[in-house]
Amino acid sequence: MSDTPTFNGQYQRAGFILGLQILPSWQAFFNSPAGKALGLINSAQNIGALSALPVAPFVSDRFGRRATLFIGAIIMLAGVILQWAATSVPVFIGARVIIGFGLCFSVNAAPLLITELAYPTQRGKITSLFNTAWYSGSILSAWACFAAYSHAGSSVWSWKIPTLVQGVGPVLQACLIWFVPESPRFLVSKGLESHAVKILTQYHANGGDEQDPLIRFEMAQIRHALHVEREVSERSTFFQLWSSPGNLKRLRIIIAIAIFSQWSGNGLVSYYINLVLEGVGIMSPRTKAAINGGLQCWNLASAMTGAFLVDWVGRRPLFIISTAGMFTAFCMWTLTTALFEGLHDTAAAKATVPLIFVYYWFYDICFTPLIVSYTLEILPYGIRARGFALMVSFL
Repeated sequence: MSDTPTFNGQYQRAGFILGLQILPSWQAFFNSPAGKALGLINSAQNIGALSALPVAPFVSDRFGRRATLFIGAIIMLAGVILQWAATSVPVFIGARVIIGFGLCFSVNAAPLLITELAYPTQRGKITSLFNTAWYSGSILSAWACFAAYSHAGSSVWSWKIPTLVQGVGPVLQACLIWFVPESPRFLVSKGLESHAVKILTQYHANGGDEQDPLIRFEMAQIRHALHVEREVSERSTFFQLWSSPGNLKRLRIIIAIAIFSQWSGNGLVSYYINLVLEGVGIMSPRTKAAINGGLQCWNLASAMTGAFLVDWVGRRPLFIISTAGMFTAFCMWTLTTALFEGLHDTAAAKATVPLIFVYYWFYDICFTPLIVSYTLEILPYGIRARGFALMVSFL
């Protein structure tokens, strides 16, 4: 599993940058970016993440999960500093690319470390929760923008302060990651089996017994997985993705999941909430910032609900419920927006905001926890890394 470039599709939604777009001081400082410039600002982080995708798994396997997380944090911190000091749109875009590059290192190593340290019976839910936890950072950034605007108003610090707050995460990660144990799987791959046994014993065994049956089973499982991985890596190629009808079907499914997650309409709010709210007559920056902050809290609760429903409801039912719900909510959302723009119906404008929340509830219960975990579950071990990398390229 270590060669699988785990990628959190949810970080493609720029929670921080949409909060900045609401602030008048940011718009004024960068001369109200629009068109291609705004599109580049919104996609710059993804460009950086995609460029790091081939490098991050190698670093994770070569230097370890903790070192990769540290490297990612340092790169992100450099991007945050450059973003804070930016005086032009090109520099701001470059800073976003650097942040995305570092973020890819963290997003690659973190779920691997979580999965490889988790207690076996808790692994599925904990790994699914990783994909939802990004909303906690989104909540922090959204309310930081709200607080900065409330206190700094039109001052340049109303967007520079939230930018500095964005650096808190990388600083904490760089300082605290060394207090987290290294992945037992990585240690075994480097010949440090005794160290791996001590970590598994401390966190998984009853009474600290290194001969606990669970510890012996986990060590045997790790050795077997590494042996199979070495054999598979010698003969697996991208051609295996379409070498059989079964693999072709899996390929169609994972590509469809990637495309559906991005063409579902979530990008309207994720990247252009400022324009969406202005389209229904909401012009107050304070109101827009409050709606954005409330939406991020709602998203976290919805995504966590979905993560706990994965095993109980099932993967396929969640996809069906989510897609049908998003379709219905988006149709109603389109209708209320059209009524406001065509007839200036204020009641329709007021209905748009709760419909956005309803839409995101359906999105978050499925696509937030499942886009990564479901893809990895349906791919055979031999093509898992390459199939997942292909899925990511369609995000």
